[in-house]
Amino acid sequence: MNKFKQMGSTLIVVLILLVIISVIGLYAIRHSLFSLKLATNAQVQTMLMQTSDVALSHLERNFNESEANNHNMALTPVGQVLLGGNEGKELQFCFKPTEVSGTAVKNNFFFNLSDFRIIERASATSKKAKSTAEAGNYNAFCDPATMFSISRKALVTQVAVINPDDPAAELNRFDLTTQATDLKDAQNTETRRVRVIVTTLAPALSSASLTDISACLKEHLMDDLSLRNRKDGLSLNQVKVETVQDCLSELGVPVNSQFAEYRVNLSESKGL
Repeated sequence: MNKFKQMGSTLIVVLILLVIISVIGLYAIRHSLFSLKLATNAQVQTMLMQTSDVALSHLERNFNESEANNHNMALTPVGQVLLGGNEGKELQFCFKPTEVSGTAVKNNFFFNLSDFRIIERASATSKKAKSTAEAGNYNAFCDPATMFSISRKALVTQVAVINPDDPAAELNRFDLTTQATDLKDAQNTETRRVRVIVTTLAPALSSASLTDISACLKEHLMDDLSLRNRKDGLSLNQVKVETVQDCLSELGVPVNSQFAEYRVNLSESKGL
């Protein structure tokens, strides 16, 4: 009888040990998966940021090459927003070096005058943009199913260029003068600020539908710093716009936005 009792006790101890080992193993697996997820998220954010930087570099090169070749600056995104009447409005276009058309894949120019839109918010109490374009083609936003910023067809990049209507931080007389300009003649130099926002997203790494992602890219502005887009910027009832990044983040889409500001000397730019 004692022998059977001992064997029963041993069985219970073994079962307890198995349960403890199983719990420890399960914890180790979950911890490994969590660490892998963190590493993957970090890699995705790095890739998104690098792609946004590439788009910014293309924008700079596009403007500088046009200026160096004495081309009309109005044919560039920067030149378009500096035209009269566009202050505070937002020029958007899709950075799509790779575009799928049926079974074919085509390479695109960085910017052309038939593939952009200038939009503004619908009203001071609306968080979205107007459903019509001030200039260009209203539908010139990124299609997350066919327009990609890398050849692997995994990332989508939308660009916004703005001639800001908000004052520069700590603005003084010489803040907007170009480099190598004699400060004594600064009052004779006309310079403008240009703000660029590049938003890159990874639709394939989200459970959100392409329809919802497309709606974010289509219906929203990208700049919430302009006076006409921030809360109480121009009126007491004005609300802050919901940006493309805000909309995508709510959907759980991996997204990264890069901001840059430039100064443009209009006296040296043809066509402006």
